[in-house]
Amino acid sequence: MIGGCVMRYAVKSSRKTKSRQEARAGKLITFDEYFEIADEKMRTDLLDGIIIRDSPAFAKHGRINSWLAQVIGFYVAKHDLGEIFSPTTSVRFTQYQATEPDLFFISKARAHIVGEKFVEGAPDLCVEIVSKSSRKHDRGRKFTLYADHGVQEYWLIDPLSNTVDFFGAQQGRFIALAPDGEGRLHSNVLPGFWLKPEWLRGELPAVLPVLKEILGEEAI
Repeated sequence: MIGGCVMRYAVKSSRKTKSRQEARAGKLITFDEYFEIADEKMRTDLLDGIIIRDSPAFAKHGRINSWLAQVIGFYVAKHDLGEIFSPTTSVRFTQYQATEPDLFFISKARAHIVGEKFVEGAPDLCVEIVSKSSRKHDRGRKFTLYADHGVQEYWLIDPLSNTVDFFGAQQGRFIALAPDGEGRLHSNVLPGFWLKPEWLRGELPAVLPVLKEILGEEAI
């Protein structure tokens, strides 16, 4: 079962206006301020006290996100590994750092970091689907932020360049995970799970045949 998005409190427009004015004046935005003014209809990150809003996602972006949520969500549920979350669920790293990954996974052992309104601390796995507006941050600041704060695995899906990269944490840094002899990328965080990069290029394959291939002889 796929985890639902966390709801935010409604706030008065005067508070939103004040926070925007402070941001324009160069004042660092805190997580509490960010959480109040973040737009539930648009992905919003807080990086180094600055609010970053992504442009609306293209259909390709949305299809990949939905496809991954179905494939990973079924696998996680079948093996009772934990919970996955979709965009607009906020992850707080520090008072000045928070993101809304396209998809992320939290293991059962770390379920305590999931609060009523947001996640407090690093997910086990973060997935970002790169867009023109997010590429700089996905491959730059978020890359180091996730590594520094203990995210164990980071997947970068880039429809613009048709690349799929898995990175695993090693001594506080991300190291690229090499594909196996058949070109499959294996996850260390989701035991036994793997993806073929070509699945995410061009037209996406049907979910059930993909799950059958990943699970092998296991019944779906």
